[in-house]
Amino acid sequence: MTVTTKRQVVLPKAMCERKRIGPGTSLRITEVGEGFYVTAVPEPTEAELRAVFKTLDAGRRTRPITAADEAEIQEEIKKYRAGRRRGKA
Repeated sequence: MTVTTKRQVVLPKAMCERKRIGPGTSLRITEVGEGFYVTAVPEPTEAELRAVFKTLDAGRRTRPITAADEAEIQEEIKKYRAGRRRGKA
């Protein structure tokens, strides 16, 4: 691999296919000795997103999550995933 003038690198296609790295995938780079360790940052699961919504809502309201709230959460998850597939999130 070569670093471009914009400090970008291109990962080999075969490597990306093996590791399921596609456009929009977030990568974490960690310095290790004289080199780097690159890992894909996994997308949050539905359970993780739901926990985030509950945490955010905990300070704003005192009522339990309703069916309408749950539908809103599911819609946000769908939007998030659609954006990830298009490489926009």
